[in-house]
Amino acid sequence: MTEQDPLHEPPIDPLADTNPSLTIKPVEQKQAEPLAGWRRAIGLLSLLGAAGLTIATALLLLTPESAPPSPVMTATETPVEPTATLTIAASATAAENPPAAVFPTIVPDVAAALLNAPLLPVGDMSSLEVVRNIYNPFTVVPDRPRSEVIQYVAVRGDTIYSIAERFGLRPESIAWSNPRSIIRVLRPGDVINVPPVDGVFHQVVGSRTVGEIIASFKVDDPYVVLDSEYNNLFGVTPDTILPSGTWIFIPGGEAEQITWNPGVQVEGGDSPRRGYVSVFAPGDPGSCGQINNPGGGASWGFPLSGAYTFMRGFTSWHTGVDLAAPVGTPVLAANSGAVIFAGWNSWGYGNTVVLAHGPYLTLYGHMNSINVGCGQLVSVGQVIGAVGNTGNSSGPHLHFEIRSGDTPTDPAATISF
Repeated sequence: MTEQDPLHEPPIDPLADTNPSLTIKPVEQKQAEPLAGWRRAIGLLSLLGAAGLTIATALLLLTPESAPPSPVMTATETPVEPTATLTIAASATAAENPPAAVFPTIVPDVAAALLNAPLLPVGDMSSLEVVRNIYNPFTVVPDRPRSEVIQYVAVRGDTIYSIAERFGLRPESIAWSNPRSIIRVLRPGDVINVPPVDGVFHQVVGSRTVGEIIASFKVDDPYVVLDSEYNNLFGVTPDTILPSGTWIFIPGGEAEQITWNPGVQVEGGDSPRRGYVSVFAPGDPGSCGQINNPGGGASWGFPLSGAYTFMRGFTSWHTGVDLAAPVGTPVLAANSGAVIFAGWNSWGYGNTVVLAHGPYLTLYGHMNSINVGCGQLVSVGQVIGAVGNTGNSSGPHLHFEIRSGDTPTDPAATISF
């Protein structure tokens, strides 16, 4: 038999032994050493510690926090003054676990002392006095810029003058921006256009160009209006014809001269004692028509008997003086003369008396009652009526005027108020 290759087995003889040709030495397995006792003890203690920590953590999370105890005052402790600092409980573990909100506590005696203490020492209240002038007829509107025309609803006591003063405008600007009928009479409920500044709020009628309309209101540069923030006229030129009914505001514009007073005609005579007054406020219920005028006296008297307050003086748009006084205060004739008006006046004066003194007239408006009649001759100081609050008036007062013919003059230049 030839020498066999050690890596290859010879053919298998089915009748021979089937053991492999190469003998494999079995590997001896080393028996594991038994675990030392001290190692087992350490492992058991570790398991018990982990279980205890888990149980403690669960109890800490599930147990609610208890409220801090409130301080209790014993019978031997000194009562705390009302100004004492409130005691606030703190948590020892606030750095790690911020506690829930803790509200300050206060003992009952301190709470009672604080509640019984006055909030503010005010002294003797009997010396406190609040004074209100009920005769002031105006409500001041704060000075704030406006860029549009607003609508104001008139109330009892409003006049064009009072509305103009309330909004810081000339009365002409109010009149020019509304139907002229409001000049004769202003009724509660009337809707008044109030421009943002002095000027004319005009409604276009007809086929005039924008430049022609602006020029008619005495404004030379049409672009003052076209570029104004008060109008929405983008793209409009002076040659543009706006549709009828369009409203345009002309800042600084002026319309016709307005006569604010009822018409008066003084005719005849060549001296203060010879003449007559034909008509004052024709068509009004109190107008007496033509009345012979014997002239007036040489001296002037005060138009009121009793205490009064000087409220408003003479201006170009306020043609007299306003003297506030209680209702019923006697009104006196300021000079001798004849009654040419006695009754209701529709120009806002309410119950009115007008006396003729030669070429001069005196007017007494807003009266509560009238004691004289048409054509009656009166003397200086005679009672002709009583103070009231009629017509366009917002408080009891006498409106007093002195006119030379139809021209109002300052009464303070003749009578000392």
